[in-house]
Amino acid sequence: AVADRLAADDSLLTELPSRYLLIYGVQRARDLRPDEDMGFSSFARPGEEPAPSSPARQFPTILRDGPEVGIHTLIWCDTYANLLRTLDRRLLREFDLRVAFQMSAEDSANLLDTPAAAKLGLHRALLYSEEDGRLEKLRPYGPPTEAWLAWALSRLQGQGRENG
Repeated sequence: AVADRLAADDSLLTELPSRYLLIYGVQRARDLRPDEDMGFSSFARPGEEPAPSSPARQFPTILRDGPEVGIHTLIWCDTYANLLRTLDRRLLREFDLRVAFQMSAEDSANLLDTPAAAKLGLHRALLYSEEDGRLEKLRPYGPPTEAWLAWALSRLQGQGRENG
């Protein structure tokens, strides 16, 4: 989808709806890890079509080029060490907004450029903006109810019909 949108005319891009890739528990998405892809997926026998690119090879393109064409990625991971198994530090910089709960000072410094997340208490988090270099303390809420999700979905679907 990213490659199609990159190849599309700029005037067409404004008409396309935004897409969101949500990955809850990226530590379990082994297909996205670069070391899991041994590079054999691109080889094909003579007369055969090459196999499609692996998820591990497509993922960096989605992160790097997706926002420019309306494809955005939201990821949740349980630890910073597990996050680095899927994303290298360069790809991590593609995420403009990051939320961190209490973690070690070293992990916090690597993720947010400050050890501040090590000082967080229970039920507190930090929102970091890469673009602004801004750090905000916040109190996260519990997951939304199914009724609220249904309401939000109906609003988003209605919004898409009004714009397109």
